[in-house]
Parts: sequence; structure tokens; C-alpha cells
Amino acid sequence: MFGLDYSWLLDPVYQQWLFQGVIQTLELAALCSLLAILIGLAGTLALTLKLPWLDAAIELFVELFRNTPPLLQMLFFYFTLTQIGFTQEDPLTGLQVPMVSAFMSAALSLSLFGGALCIEAFRSGFDAIPKATLEAARSLGYSRWGLFRHVQVPIASRICLPPLTNVLTNLFKTTSQASVITVPELMYAAGQIYNDTFRTLEVMLLVLVIYVVLVSALVWLIGWVERRLAYPGYGG
Repeated sequence: MFGLDYSWLLDPVYQQWLFQGVIQTLELAALCSLLAILIGLAGTLALTLKLPWLDAAIELFVELFRNTPPLLQMLFFYFTLTQIGFTQEDPLTGLQVPMVSAFMSAALSLSLFGGALCIEAFRSGFDAIPKATLEAARSLGYSRWGLFRHVQVPIASRICLPPLTNVLTNLFKTTSQASVITVPELMYAAGQIYNDTFRTLEVMLLVLVIYVVLVSALVWLIGWVERRLAYPGYGG
């Protein structure tokens, strides 16, 4: 009915572009997810210290990155880092080129954006831990770090998995915006292909299917982890 033509998929060049785009998307998503989770844990640990100035700094960080568009953050890091001197000389041309690659700019901005959301997700899990559980752990002689590592993180991680799933899936989908700063991920590869073939509908339908498969696999994986970690009373 739509006269779809996928003959271009037989071209090894386009196959390679799509494959590399998927790999770059997975690499960017995996790196950003890992860093976002680490930032979220670090921020949540800092909040347990109950230091007013530190709490204010973390709240400012969360509000700044949660309430501004991730695309704006990405463009800001990509262009600003060069403007403030993060450049190096290209040995071939002698020109000043960005020291931080487009991929690293995207990874940095998305990690900070995801980290702000992870702080909120982890904080909801930590706040849900019964005070009696924490008091019992302190009575057993746990230090602040021991309490965080052996009691709060294991329990809160089970409670906050549902909101964390939303954060990670949104972060995965937001990696598509990295194409704007020429990161050769899936959306960038798609743009290259339909500019060559003029088969925009076919390319976008294929990319849609690829994203559905990848994000569904991520959701299934997190759901599997949630089921494996669940126990009655704490996220079970």
C-alpha cells in the first residue's frame, strides 16, 4: 500500500552503517547508564551525611539537570568545552580541534542528566526503608559507610528498581539526540542512509523497530533482575 522499498538494505555499506550505529548506541547507553547510577549512588550517599551546604549543592545539581532539556545540555558541553580552552593541535593540519570528542561530550551530558534523575530514584528508595530497620542496624554497630553499603543499598535498590527502569529507558532513548553533534549512533546512521536513498519512510520504520527491540530487551533485563532480587516486604 505504501510502496515500501527495502532493496537498499542489501547494500553492504548501509548494513555496516546500521550495525555501527547500533553498536555506538549500545556503547553510549551502557556508559551513560553506568555513570548515571554511580552519580545517583554518590549523590544519595552524600545526602545521608545531612550537611546543609552539601544538600543544597546536590539539590541545585538535580534541579539544574532535571529541569533543562538534555539536548541543550549536550550542545552546551559540546560547544562550551571548546570555547573555554579544551582544544588540542591537529598534527596533520596544525589547527586547533576539540580535545573532548562528540561521543564524550554526549556521554558527559547524558550521564549528568541521568545522574540527577537517579538521585531522585534512589532517594525515593532510601526514604522508603523503615526507620526501625536502620535503628536495628546501628544498634549492631554498623558505621555510616557500613550501613549504607550493607543495609541501605541492598534494600533501596529493590524498592527503586521500577522508577530506575523509567530513568534508564528514557536515558537509552535520549541517546538518539547525540546525532545532533555528529555522534555516529543509530539516528545519525539513519540520517545518512535516507539522505543517500531518499527512502525516509522505510529507514524510519526500520529504526523504530530497532529501538522497540532494544528498549524492550532493556526493560526485560531490568525486570528479570527485579524478580531475581525481590523478597517479601522490600520491592517483592
